[in-house]
Amino acid sequence: MAFETKSLSDLVRSSENALSVKFYGAVSVLRKTVLKVLAAVIGGALYMMELIAKRIWKDRFVSTCSDDCLDGFGTEYGLPHKSPLYARGSVLMSISGTESVNIPQGTAIVDESTGKEYEVSSAMDVSGSNVEVPVVALAYGAESDLDSGAELAFRDSTPSGISETVTVATSGISGGLSVEVEIDGESQVWGETADEYRARLLNRVQNPPAGGSKNDYWQWAMRFSFVTDCFVFANYPNTNSVSVSLANYNSSSISVSASNVSEAKTYITSDVRRPITADVRVFSVTPVAVAIVASVAPYTESVKSSVNEALKSYLRKIAPGDTVSIADMNVAVLANSTASTFLISSLQKSGSSVPSLELSLSVPSAPDSSTAPTAEVANLTLTLNNGES
Repeated sequence: MAFETKSLSDLVRSSENALSVKFYGAVSVLRKTVLKVLAAVIGGALYMMELIAKRIWKDRFVSTCSDDCLDGFGTEYGLPHKSPLYARGSVLMSISGTESVNIPQGTAIVDESTGKEYEVSSAMDVSGSNVEVPVVALAYGAESDLDSGAELAFRDSTPSGISETVTVATSGISGGLSVEVEIDGESQVWGETADEYRARLLNRVQNPPAGGSKNDYWQWAMRFSFVTDCFVFANYPNTNSVSVSLANYNSSSISVSASNVSEAKTYITSDVRRPITADVRVFSVTPVAVAIVASVAPYTESVKSSVNEALKSYLRKIAPGDTVSIADMNVAVLANSTASTFLISSLQKSGSSVPSLELSLSVPSAPDSSTAPTAEVANLTLTLNNGES
């Protein structure tokens, strides 16, 4: 049962009644004004104690505790909050001559318009035009995200044999994330919101480790900052196989880089966690372009924004291998947005019109197959037309 407290006025009234019974009789020995003052003092003291007791009771549970207590529960369950993320991506470099040029790891590049700095995350040989070189931001947060085509420059000096022009590749530089959370009166920087961390802790409380259950794999994957969503497929593609597909919706590409997939796989497949007989596959999702044209009413910016968020949220829950109809999407948007009218008139997947959205899932049976797994998720582009009559 919930912890119940009386209001301050109820406590003062109860104190006054108790004092009246104690000191009033045939002869009054306590003046009424004095009694009221004493009742207010005693009632106020009791009310403060009740508030403290209620706070203690709430902090006993993950679902009701203050943000200050979340890290304590995280320590108890071995589930720390996520760290902030550094934006990652690729830039295009070209040689100015004919000979290949090695770009060392740590080569600094700067966005001269903002002063944000990046460095080459792994050494690359540039032996042509527009060679993709992986980079990572030196400061965490979305402020370091850059769109495709943005121009950068070498911070110190241009390496010999390399053209001065450096542009962001088609995939862009994205995935930076920092969330300020106030803990004990001080601001901390996390890689997730307090509510997201609370949700993961609640999942851990409600689903204790079960020696390799479906939810165990989900928890192991979701502890990484670069994983915002995880799809676990038990006994797929073979009996005793587990396929784990990772997504990062903080990145514009949604996919997870090969180095991050490797990091997550090393953790998930460690013999101290997974059953030693399990055949575990860990891979990134495969984003697929989904273009939707729909009419909406009222045709206002707030309504259009709510429709966009509702549809993105709905499609984010559709797992690889699932199929969703246009009718289902219409109903979901109407139920979760402020629109009174929403009707999809066109649905395209990878540039082709389709009657329903089917997301493919295909994982090779052989663990060492050269064929990459496919786990499609929707990368939405939404066009809204005026549906007001």
